[in-house]
Amino acid sequence: MAPKIAIPQMGNDLFRQYMKSKYESSLKRAGAEVVWIELDDLEQAVQNALECDGLLLPGGADVNPGLYGQEPTEKCGKPNTLRDNAEVKMLKAFFEIKKPVFCICRGVQLLNVFCGGTLHQDIKDVQTCKHSDFLSKNKGIHYVQVETDSRLGFCMETDAVFVNSIHHQAIDKLGSGLKAVATSEDGFVEAVEMTDYPYCLGVQWHPEHMSKRNEKQQRLFDLFVETCGAEK
Repeated sequence: MAPKIAIPQMGNDLFRQYMKSKYESSLKRAGAEVVWIELDDLEQAVQNALECDGLLLPGGADVNPGLYGQEPTEKCGKPNTLRDNAEVKMLKAFFEIKKPVFCICRGVQLLNVFCGGTLHQDIKDVQTCKHSDFLSKNKGIHYVQVETDSRLGFCMETDAVFVNSIHHQAIDKLGSGLKAVATSEDGFVEAVEMTDYPYCLGVQWHPEHMSKRNEKQQRLFDLFVETCGAEK
């Protein structure tokens, strides 16, 4: 039986349907079944997610700065409060029973905040390489340096990876229990792993847009799904 991967519902307008299809395709190539978790009833959402073998937190709106003790700046986007609340509860529930977790873009930012870290609310004035280029989502835009002695390094099989970039926020203070395992050319954290936990990996880029033609990016989904299957 295929491992079931829970993903919080992102919405059903045409743009979000397109974005959702990339996660679905990447996970299905890895042999998984995707379960979109409706969020209207938060307690039920957590229970539905826990019936799955793994949790993937996808990209989306900026995380509410109030969750990390800051007021929003004028460059901070409007948060998705429903997703913020639901994903915090899901992370807590999954961590309690040590099920695998994979976080992408907004997902890794939420993971960092959940662990007590903070975010740069906007990096455009301080970045020295481009970090928000939707048109280059399928081919990549900058390199990240990968810590070879890490789960990510094992997956990528190299110390430098060319990635896409569709974000204007980034990890600032690293959360407790997290280790930075990749950085951008201009020094921003691009991937984290949770220490002393069976499987929790987060990346700032969007491998789901590159995975169809890029074996290394597909391996991120393959390894996640393989781990979820082993936990069944």
